[in-house]
Amino acid sequence: MQSETMNQSRLQTDYWNRVAAEKRFSHPVNLEWLSRYAASGTRQPFILDYGCGYGRTLALLSAAGFEKILGIDFSAGMLARCRSELAGVRLVRNSGQGLPLKDDSIDIVILFAVLTCIPHSDQQRNQIAELRRVLQPRGLLYISDLLINDDARNRERYQRYADDYGCYGVFELPEGVVVRHHDRQWMAELTSSFEPLEFETMSVTTMNGNQSSAFQYLGRKSQEPDLGA
Repeated sequence: MQSETMNQSRLQTDYWNRVAAEKRFSHPVNLEWLSRYAASGTRQPFILDYGCGYGRTLALLSAAGFEKILGIDFSAGMLARCRSELAGVRLVRNSGQGLPLKDDSIDIVILFAVLTCIPHSDQQRNQIAELRRVLQPRGLLYISDLLINDDARNRERYQRYADDYGCYGVFELPEGVVVRHHDRQWMAELTSSFEPLEFETMSVTTMNGNQSSAFQYLGRKSQEPDLGA
């Protein structure tokens, strides 16, 4: 299992480096959510865009007046494009296995179209746990990602790969990478250590130009669970 995971990770990295110059993303940023729930006061929130890609979301945040922003991605190609299109932004290349950030150091984590690139449930759990670690008490987790679709094309893909990956919604793209669409029940389980604040569904254009059901979730880091209970 470990060697399989490492191989998939290498394929994902190679893929994103190869297509870094051509892909476009379209998930909207709900600035009203951020202004409503971010901590009030004069201090600018420290925002981490994890899986920042070529910096589209970072550019939107910067244009909206957010100054303390950090982008992290595992793709050197995506980060190179980001630097060429968005001067002056702070960027870090990191695999995500362990973020180079202190506990409780980030006010808002943005996770846009990242979970779809993490097909295995355990990997997703580990990723959310690591992002939760770096969030300040009562910090915000903002997820935008793809939902299970009910059209014939997607149902066929889900069924074809369900046995191989043990999860309905995981499938392989012709380019050779594995992606995942999610159901709402799984997202509720994955974010169970957060207080849910907002959830809405929508339609987005995928990186390959197709329409897909999608969702946006905003949650607040809750208190650590009482292990003695």
